[in-house]
Amino acid sequence: YSFFNDTEETKATIKDYADSNCLKTSGIKSQDCHSHSRTSLQSSHLWEFVRDLLLSPEENCGILEWEDREQGIFRVVKSEALAKMWGQRKKNDRMTYEKLSRALRYYYKTGILERVDRRLVYKFGKNAHGWQEDKL
Repeated sequence: YSFFNDTEETKATIKDYADSNCLKTSGIKSQDCHSHSRTSLQSSHLWEFVRDLLLSPEENCGILEWEDREQGIFRVVKSEALAKMWGQRKKNDRMTYEKLSRALRYYYKTGILERVDRRLVYKFGKNAHGWQEDKL
């Protein structure tokens, strides 16, 4: 079984994509985003893309949210919208949340993410960097 399967309330609707800011994040300059120093949403790795979305609440359009900021635990609120954003970033129109979550689970092996036994919830691991408030 998988606790990462989508549920109806997390599926994106056309309304979720109506905000053009949510769909144009690939062209954002670092000075337009949150005060962290890296170029937001330009990372080539999925976990960095997710981290940067979490650090830029004005850009993430409610797609991700912190569950426990100090512990690095976050939840995917709009799974299909996240998949669409990542697909646009990687120029892959066929990206789905199923494929994206498989890639996220791969990070368990590298210690970048840790398993959380709740659907659509992830935690940054010991090898993830740049997400902690005191270390930005």
